[in-house]
Amino acid sequence: MEKVLARLGQREWALIAIALTLVVALLWYFLLIVPMRQETESVRQEINALIPERDKGRQAQRALPELRATIAELQAERQAFLRALPKEERLSQVLNEILTEALRSGVTVRSFTRSPTSAPVPEVRAVNLALSLEAPFPETYAYLKRLEGLSRFSSLSGLNLSVQGQDLNPLLSTSLTLTLYMLAKDLSQSEGNPQTQGTPPSQTTGQGGGR
Repeated sequence: MEKVLARLGQREWALIAIALTLVVALLWYFLLIVPMRQETESVRQEINALIPERDKGRQAQRALPELRATIAELQAERQAFLRALPKEERLSQVLNEILTEALRSGVTVRSFTRSPTSAPVPEVRAVNLALSLEAPFPETYAYLKRLEGLSRFSSLSGLNLSVQGQDLNPLLSTSLTLTLYMLAKDLSQSEGNPQTQGTPPSQTTGQGGGR
């Protein structure tokens, strides 16, 4: 080996040096430059992918004050709605008012059936009141108008009318469902009205005043 190296001239050593330099350069390029370029391209792609998310975040940040104002307005409306509801412990009183209005309107309440139902929000209790009425059209219409006055905390559904007889002013048999919305008893008590009453029966049948 030493003899071979000793025989090498300056030209051969120069070629060997050039070859080693090329090998080192290639190794440096493929082992360092190429991975760095790949990593740079990967980072660039990640940045490009994050730009839309950044823009969405900025838009959301700009809309945040308006969103907060909308939420505050909705919360205020919700609280106003809850304050307008009658208390759950006043259910018997509200039912008595409904029957009293029937008496004033000249409508006979043949029967009513009370049953709980689901409410739109946890703070509210809902009760379905199925009414069976009998009266001529003017009295029935007047009573329905009175029930509409309860629209802030009730809703009417399932209205059915049928005519009895062939008179000029025949009786109408009317059936409907009135859904009452009440503020939950536990919430109303926490507001300073700690009235406690027994749970009303799920079904009651009675008769209002005649015509």
